[in-house]
This record gives sequence, structure tokens and C-alpha cells, in this order.
Amino acid sequence: MRQPILVIIAIIPAAVWAPVQTRAQEQRDLASEVRDLEEHRFRAMTQADIPALDRLLSGDLVYTHASGWRQGKSEFLASLRSGELVYRSFASDYFQAKGYGDAILVSGGASAKVRSKGEELNVKLLYLEVYVKQEGRWQLAAWESTRVAPTPVGPR
Repeated sequence: MRQPILVIIAIIPAAVWAPVQTRAQEQRDLASEVRDLEEHRFRAMTQADIPALDRLLSGDLVYTHASGWRQGKSEFLASLRSGELVYRSFASDYFQAKGYGDAILVSGGASAKVRSKGEELNVKLLYLEVYVKQEGRWQLAAWESTRVAPTPVGPR
């Protein structure tokens, strides 16, 4: 009579632990996929690779620069084509990704060297972005960034 109870006691931890391991692995996989997406997109931005960006950006894109300049996909791509916007370098310093079904919410920090409307900028950013699953692939649907506030110097 005691053997069935021991079997049940042995099974319970495995039944509880397996979903936790699966969720943790899913989060690691998602983070890896987002890292690859971001690296690909940032590389395409610095190379003004319009065909690559066309595939990576949702048709519904809302792209809000740290300056408050807001663009849709066609305006963003046009500003890269014309040279009005030139990304000299763009790299994520860190990020966190969380999946919500067919959407991924990403928050992070980045460093960028950009020429925007003739002005050379070297900025540290905080950003929030949303990727959505469309046409069988992840596409950027929203980007919003803000400049990191300068660190105060001296006593407060």
C-alpha cells in the first residue's frame, strides 16, 4: 500500500518543476531571438539596407525618436534613403524581452551615433519596442526612445 504513495510523492515535484523549466527555456529562446532581430535591424539601419528594413518593419510601424520626431514606416525608410537620417552606429547595451502571444515587449538601453537633419548626435538611449508576429515572422511595430539623463556632477 505504501508504494503507490511513494510513486505519487516522487511524481509531484517533476510535474511542478517541468513547466517552470519549460517557461525558463522559452524566455531564454525568446531573448536569443530578440537579440538576433535587434542586431539584424541595427546593422540594417547603419548600412541603410532598405530591403532588409522593409522586411523587418511592420507596415503599421510607429517610430518615435528620442527628439520626439515620429515617423511611420514609409517616412522612416524615406529619411534613410535621402540621407536626412544616417545611423553611423547603433548598439543595444542591454535589454529585457517578454512575450505576450504574438507580441514581444522589449525594454532596453542603447548607444547611437546619428546624423539627424544635419546634426551629429552621440546619444545614450532608453527604449521600449514592440515586435509583432506578422506574415510568419517578427516585425517591429513600435519604437520609442528617450535620451538618458546626464548624471549630476558634484554634491546634491
